[in-house]
Amino acid sequence: MKGTVSPSGAAGEEFGEFVRPYRSMPPRTMAVTVICFSLLALTIGLSFFALGYWPILPFTGLELIALVVGFTVNWQHSKNYELIVIHGDRVMITQRQGKRLAAHQFQRYWTMVRGLPDTAGPHSEQLLIGSHGRFVAVGDALTGAARADLGRRIREALHRRCRH
Repeated sequence: MKGTVSPSGAAGEEFGEFVRPYRSMPPRTMAVTVICFSLLALTIGLSFFALGYWPILPFTGLELIALVVGFTVNWQHSKNYELIVIHGDRVMITQRQGKRLAAHQFQRYWTMVRGLPDTAGPHSEQLLIGSHGRFVAVGDALTGAARADLGRRIREALHRRCRH
């Protein structure tokens, strides 16, 4: 599973989807994993130091720094999400990538949903939402089939009100 999609549940909205990447390790488990690997690396490094191989210690320190940095970056990106809301004559997309938060708004009548070939493979498309030459890629955390389904549901929601 690459990502998850769930209804956002905001009051009064006609369509709302909350998309987030799939993360198999919750923060508590991540912290325990970092501590265990750190203790293991320190035990090995200090064992070699006790045998007189002191040049091992700086490399043990570098290993620990790389481990902590890697898990920290992973943890920061575990909070990524996309919120797609269609309400009245507005289409609103909110995206969080790491520490960056971006909000996009389009007029519903002019909004289009496009699928462009993705670099991930021949059966995958990049899902773009926008109008007037300004498009936003959404659903990157989803598999190709889930992204296509999301695109279909967004198209249906956009046209639902336009027909009335």
